[in-house]
Amino acid sequence: MQSFEFEVEVHCRLELVFSIYTDLDRWRNRSIFADIRWVKGIPWEEGSRLLVETRVPFHNKVDQVVLHCTANDSVSYLSHVLGITTETRITFRRISEGQTVIWVRMQMVGKVSRALGFAIEPVILKATKRYFEDLRRECEAAGKDSGTNS
Repeated sequence: MQSFEFEVEVHCRLELVFSIYTDLDRWRNRSIFADIRWVKGIPWEEGSRLLVETRVPFHNKVDQVVLHCTANDSVSYLSHVLGITTETRITFRRISEGQTVIWVRMQMVGKVSRALGFAIEPVILKATKRYFEDLRRECEAAGKDSGTNS
């Protein structure tokens, strides 16, 4: 099993960060994503399922199941792709009125077929970090536009 974790500091209110993170329409065909859609259950409730199509690092379909979601606090989900199952936990913490820290932890189980010709785990880490950097930029721009960063 491989795992990684990292933090992203966002100069934006916690509530706005969480709102942007959970707004799937905002992310469709942006960042690392192609299509994102709910395929089962009530969005963001335990057991609900998402079909996420990625375009980075390559086009693929990822099946995600929400394990837990508490607004403005945390989200966890399982993802299945290319023979790998990942468990991702994301925690949102207010540092100050205008600053939020996002903590991301991902554990991966399984092996990808050697047909890819490269190790997928570093690619998943790089794409995940790219998304959260895009999220940071999106939140800070939205906060400036609305005057609610601080």
